[in-house]
Amino acid sequence: MSNWDMTLRALPGIPRITVGDDLGQIIVDAVNADGHRLHEGDVIVVAQKIVSKVEDRVVRLNTVTPTPRAERLAELTGRDARLCQLYLDESKAVVEIIGRHVVTVDNRGMYDTAAGVDLSNSGVYEEGWACLLPVDPDASARTIRDRIRDLTGTTVAVIISDSLGNRWREGSEGQAIGLAGIAAVEKAAPDAMDLYGNPSWGDLNRVDELAGAAHALMGQTNEAIPVVLIRGAPYTMDEFASMHDLLVEVPLPEVDADIELTRPPKG
Repeated sequence: MSNWDMTLRALPGIPRITVGDDLGQIIVDAVNADGHRLHEGDVIVVAQKIVSKVEDRVVRLNTVTPTPRAERLAELTGRDARLCQLYLDESKAVVEIIGRHVVTVDNRGMYDTAAGVDLSNSGVYEEGWACLLPVDPDASARTIRDRIRDLTGTTVAVIISDSLGNRWREGSEGQAIGLAGIAAVEKAAPDAMDLYGNPSWGDLNRVDELAGAAHALMGQTNEAIPVVLIRGAPYTMDEFASMHDLLVEVPLPEVDADIELTRPPKG
Protein backbone atom coordinates (compact mmCIF):
# COMPACT_ATOMS: atom_id res chain seq x y z
CA MET A 1 0.00 0.00 0.00
CA SER A 2 1.47 3.35 -0.98
CA ASN A 3 1.44 6.51 1.12
CA TRP A 4 -1.37 7.77 -1.12
CA ASP A 5 -3.70 5.07 0.15
CA MET A 6 -3.96 5.80 3.87
CA THR A 7 -7.51 5.17 5.11
CA LEU A 8 -9.26 5.97 8.38
CA ARG A 9 -12.25 4.20 9.83
CA ALA A 10 -14.17 5.52 12.82
CA LEU A 11 -15.20 2.36 14.64
CA PRO A 12 -18.91 2.18 15.50
CA GLY A 13 -20.28 0.23 18.41
CA ILE A 14 -17.88 1.29 21.18
CA PRO A 15 -20.04 1.08 24.33
CA ARG A 16 -20.10 3.47 27.26
CA ILE A 17 -16.87 2.77 29.10
CA THR A 18 -16.62 2.10 32.83
CA VAL A 19 -13.83 1.45 35.31
CA GLY A 20 -11.87 -1.73 34.63
CA ASP A 21 -13.23 -2.40 31.13
CA ASP A 22 -10.93 -4.33 28.78
CA LEU A 23 -10.26 -1.71 26.10
CA GLY A 24 -8.16 -4.04 23.98
CA GLN A 25 -10.98 -6.57 23.81
CA ILE A 26 -13.57 -3.87 23.17
CA ILE A 27 -11.53 -2.48 20.26
CA VAL A 28 -10.95 -5.91 18.72
CA ASP A 29 -14.66 -6.74 19.02
CA ALA A 30 -15.56 -3.40 17.39
CA VAL A 31 -13.18 -4.03 14.48
CA ASN A 32 -14.60 -7.50 13.92
CA ALA A 33 -18.22 -6.35 14.22
CA ASP A 34 -17.48 -3.68 11.62
CA GLY A 35 -16.45 -6.39 9.14
CA HIS A 36 -12.70 -5.80 9.34
CA ARG A 37 -9.62 -7.57 10.61
CA LEU A 38 -6.58 -5.87 12.01
CA HIS A 39 -3.46 -5.82 9.82
CA GLU A 40 0.17 -5.61 10.82
CA GLY A 41 1.15 -1.95 11.02
CA ASP A 42 -2.33 -0.56 11.58
CA VAL A 43 -2.59 2.40 13.94
CA ILE A 44 -5.30 2.61 16.59
CA VAL A 45 -6.07 6.11 17.89
CA VAL A 46 -7.94 6.06 21.20
CA ALA A 47 -9.57 9.10 22.82
CA GLN A 48 -8.12 9.94 26.21
CA LYS A 49 -11.53 10.08 27.88
CA ILE A 50 -12.25 6.38 27.60
CA VAL A 51 -8.75 5.50 28.77
CA SER A 52 -9.18 7.74 31.81
CA LYS A 53 -12.54 6.17 32.59
CA VAL A 54 -11.10 2.65 32.46
CA GLU A 55 -8.31 3.76 34.80
CA ASP A 56 -10.70 5.42 37.27
CA ARG A 57 -9.38 8.91 36.58
CA VAL A 58 -12.80 10.52 36.89
CA VAL A 59 -13.43 12.56 40.04
CA ARG A 60 -16.58 13.92 41.67
CA LEU A 61 -16.03 17.53 42.55
CA ASN A 62 -17.88 17.16 45.85
CA THR A 63 -14.98 14.96 47.02
CA VAL A 64 -12.42 17.74 46.39
CA THR A 65 -11.51 20.18 49.18
CA PRO A 66 -9.89 23.33 47.79
CA THR A 67 -6.84 24.78 49.52
CA PRO A 68 -6.43 28.53 50.08
CA ARG A 69 -4.26 28.66 46.95
CA ALA A 70 -7.02 27.03 44.90
CA GLU A 71 -9.51 29.54 46.33
CA ARG A 72 -7.27 32.40 45.21
CA LEU A 73 -6.88 30.85 41.76
CA ALA A 74 -10.66 30.58 41.53
CA GLU A 75 -10.99 34.28 42.32
CA LEU A 76 -8.46 35.11 39.59
CA THR A 77 -10.16 33.03 36.92
CA GLY A 78 -13.83 32.85 37.90
CA ARG A 79 -13.65 29.07 37.94
CA ASP A 80 -14.86 26.55 40.51
CA ALA A 81 -12.31 26.36 43.34
CA ARG A 82 -12.57 22.56 43.37
CA LEU A 83 -11.59 22.47 39.70
CA CYS A 84 -8.72 24.82 40.46
CA GLN A 85 -7.54 22.39 43.12
CA LEU A 86 -7.44 19.62 40.52
CA TYR A 87 -5.45 21.88 38.19
CA LEU A 88 -2.90 22.36 40.95
CA ASP A 89 -2.82 18.69 41.93
CA GLU A 90 -2.23 17.64 38.32
CA SER A 91 0.47 20.24 37.56
CA LYS A 92 4.17 20.73 38.08
CA ALA A 93 3.69 24.47 37.59
CA VAL A 94 1.20 27.15 36.63
CA VAL A 95 3.05 29.11 33.97
CA GLU A 96 0.45 31.68 32.92
CA ILE A 97 -3.05 32.95 33.60
CA ILE A 98 -4.89 34.18 30.49
CA GLY A 99 -8.35 35.34 31.50
CA ARG A 100 -10.16 32.17 32.60
CA HIS A 101 -7.42 29.93 31.21
CA VAL A 102 -4.85 28.35 33.53
CA VAL A 103 -1.80 27.38 31.47
CA THR A 104 0.21 24.60 33.09
CA VAL A 105 3.06 22.18 32.78
CA ASP A 106 1.29 19.05 33.93
CA ASN A 107 2.67 16.12 35.87
CA ARG A 108 3.51 14.32 32.63
CA GLY A 109 5.60 17.26 31.43
CA MET A 110 3.11 18.49 28.83
CA TYR A 111 2.40 22.19 28.29
CA ASP A 112 -1.36 22.41 28.31
CA THR A 113 -4.41 24.15 29.74
CA ALA A 114 -5.78 23.16 33.14
CA ALA A 115 -3.40 20.19 33.29
CA GLY A 116 -5.77 18.37 30.96
CA VAL A 117 -8.61 18.39 33.53
CA ASP A 118 -11.91 18.45 31.66
CA LEU A 119 -15.63 18.36 32.41
CA SER A 120 -16.97 17.36 28.99
CA ASN A 121 -18.04 13.74 28.51
CA SER A 122 -16.94 12.96 32.07
CA GLY A 123 -20.42 12.30 33.46
CA VAL A 124 -23.66 14.16 34.09
CA TYR A 125 -22.67 17.83 34.27
CA GLU A 126 -25.02 18.69 37.11
CA GLU A 127 -23.47 15.94 39.24
CA GLY A 128 -20.06 17.59 38.99
CA TRP A 129 -17.72 15.04 37.42
CA ALA A 130 -14.24 15.96 36.17
CA CYS A 131 -11.93 13.81 34.06
CA LEU A 132 -8.17 13.72 34.66
CA LEU A 133 -5.52 12.56 32.20
CA PRO A 134 -4.09 9.06 32.64
CA VAL A 135 -1.18 9.01 35.09
CA ASP A 136 1.09 7.47 32.43
CA PRO A 137 -0.46 7.66 28.95
CA ASP A 138 2.44 5.75 27.37
CA ALA A 139 1.80 2.85 29.74
CA SER A 140 -1.91 3.04 28.88
CA ALA A 141 -1.08 2.80 25.17
CA ARG A 142 1.25 -0.14 25.75
CA THR A 143 -1.44 -1.99 27.73
CA ILE A 144 -3.93 -1.64 24.87
CA ARG A 145 -1.33 -2.59 22.25
CA ASP A 146 -0.17 -5.67 24.17
CA ARG A 147 -3.75 -6.80 24.74
CA ILE A 148 -4.60 -6.46 21.04
CA ARG A 149 -1.48 -8.45 20.15
CA ASP A 150 -2.41 -11.17 22.67
CA LEU A 151 -5.94 -11.42 21.25
CA THR A 152 -5.15 -11.27 17.54
CA GLY A 153 -1.45 -12.03 17.06
CA THR A 154 -1.27 -8.71 15.21
CA THR A 155 1.14 -5.91 16.03
CA VAL A 156 -0.39 -2.45 15.79
CA ALA A 157 0.65 0.99 17.00
CA VAL A 158 -1.51 2.80 19.55
CA ILE A 159 -1.87 6.54 20.08
CA ILE A 160 -3.77 8.03 23.01
CA SER A 161 -5.13 11.39 21.86
CA ASP A 162 -6.72 14.45 23.40
CA SER A 163 -8.09 17.80 22.24
CA LEU A 164 -5.53 20.46 23.09
CA GLY A 165 -5.43 24.16 22.42
CA ASN A 166 -2.65 26.29 20.99
CA ARG A 167 -2.28 29.75 22.50
CA TRP A 168 -1.29 31.11 19.10
CA ARG A 169 -4.37 29.73 17.32
CA GLU A 170 -8.09 29.61 17.94
CA GLY A 171 -9.82 26.32 18.69
CA SER A 172 -8.42 22.97 19.68
CA GLU A 173 -7.00 20.05 17.74
CA GLY A 174 -6.28 16.39 18.29
CA GLN A 175 -2.80 15.71 19.62
CA ALA A 176 -1.03 12.67 20.99
CA ILE A 177 -0.55 12.41 24.74
CA GLY A 178 0.62 8.78 24.82
CA LEU A 179 1.93 6.26 22.32
CA ALA A 180 3.17 2.71 21.87
CA GLY A 181 4.92 1.04 18.97
CA ILE A 182 5.31 4.15 16.81
CA ALA A 183 8.23 6.57 16.66
CA ALA A 184 7.12 9.97 17.93
CA VAL A 185 9.20 11.78 15.31
CA GLU A 186 9.95 10.59 11.79
CA LYS A 187 13.58 11.44 11.16
CA ALA A 188 14.53 12.59 7.69
CA ALA A 189 16.96 10.30 5.85
CA PRO A 190 20.56 11.59 6.00
CA ASP A 191 20.64 11.85 2.21
CA ALA A 192 17.13 13.33 1.78
CA MET A 193 16.83 15.97 -0.92
CA ASP A 194 14.11 18.44 -1.85
CA LEU A 195 12.74 18.82 -5.39
CA TYR A 196 15.70 20.97 -6.37
CA GLY A 197 18.40 18.68 -5.03
CA ASN A 198 18.97 20.66 -1.83
CA PRO A 199 19.57 18.79 1.45
CA SER A 200 16.33 18.36 3.41
CA TRP A 201 16.44 17.82 7.17
CA GLY A 202 12.77 18.22 8.06
CA ASP A 203 11.74 15.83 10.82
CA LEU A 204 8.00 15.07 11.03
CA ASN A 205 5.79 14.91 14.13
CA ARG A 206 3.95 11.85 12.84
CA VAL A 207 1.92 11.01 15.93
CA ASP A 208 0.24 14.42 16.16
CA GLU A 209 -0.49 14.28 12.42
CA LEU A 210 -2.30 10.97 12.89
CA ALA A 211 -4.05 12.06 16.09
CA GLY A 212 -5.31 15.16 14.31
CA ALA A 213 -6.58 13.15 11.36
CA ALA A 214 -8.41 10.79 13.71
CA HIS A 215 -10.00 13.66 15.62
CA ALA A 216 -11.58 14.92 12.41
CA LEU A 217 -13.72 11.78 12.64
CA MET A 218 -14.04 11.51 16.43
CA GLY A 219 -15.55 14.92 17.10
CA GLN A 220 -15.70 16.44 20.57
CA THR A 221 -19.35 16.44 21.61
CA ASN A 222 -21.89 13.60 21.40
CA GLU A 223 -20.51 11.69 18.40
CA ALA A 224 -19.52 8.69 20.59
CA ILE A 225 -16.66 7.71 18.28
CA PRO A 226 -13.65 7.37 20.60
CA VAL A 227 -11.60 4.92 18.50
CA VAL A 228 -10.29 5.30 14.95
CA LEU A 229 -8.48 2.66 12.91
CA ILE A 230 -5.83 4.00 10.51
CA ARG A 231 -4.46 1.79 7.76
CA GLY A 232 -1.57 2.58 5.45
CA ALA A 233 0.00 5.30 7.58
CA PRO A 234 3.71 5.72 6.90
CA TYR A 235 5.56 5.45 10.21
CA THR A 236 8.54 3.86 11.89
CA MET A 237 7.79 1.09 14.37
CA ASP A 238 9.50 1.64 17.72
CA GLU A 239 9.06 -0.78 20.61
CA PHE A 240 10.58 1.74 23.04
CA ALA A 241 8.73 4.85 21.88
CA SER A 242 7.62 7.46 24.41
CA MET A 243 5.91 10.83 24.40
CA HIS A 244 9.08 12.16 26.02
CA ASP A 245 10.76 11.71 22.62
CA LEU A 246 8.39 14.39 21.32
CA LEU A 247 8.13 16.83 24.20
CA VAL A 248 10.30 19.91 24.40
CA GLU A 249 11.10 20.61 28.03
CA VAL A 250 9.31 23.74 29.20
CA PRO A 251 11.30 25.79 31.74
CA LEU A 252 9.41 25.95 35.01
CA PRO A 253 8.94 29.42 36.50
CA GLU A 254 10.72 30.32 39.72
CA VAL A 255 7.32 31.41 41.04
CA ASP A 256 4.06 30.03 39.65
CA ALA A 257 1.95 32.59 37.81
CA ASP A 258 -1.01 32.40 40.18
CA ILE A 259 1.21 32.93 43.23
CA GLU A 260 2.95 35.85 41.55
CA LEU A 261 -0.38 37.50 40.72
CA THR A 262 -1.74 37.13 44.26
CA ARG A 263 1.37 38.31 46.10
CA PRO A 264 0.84 41.45 48.16
CA PRO A 265 2.54 44.49 46.65
CA LYS A 266 6.01 45.27 47.92
CA GLY A 267 6.70 48.27 50.10
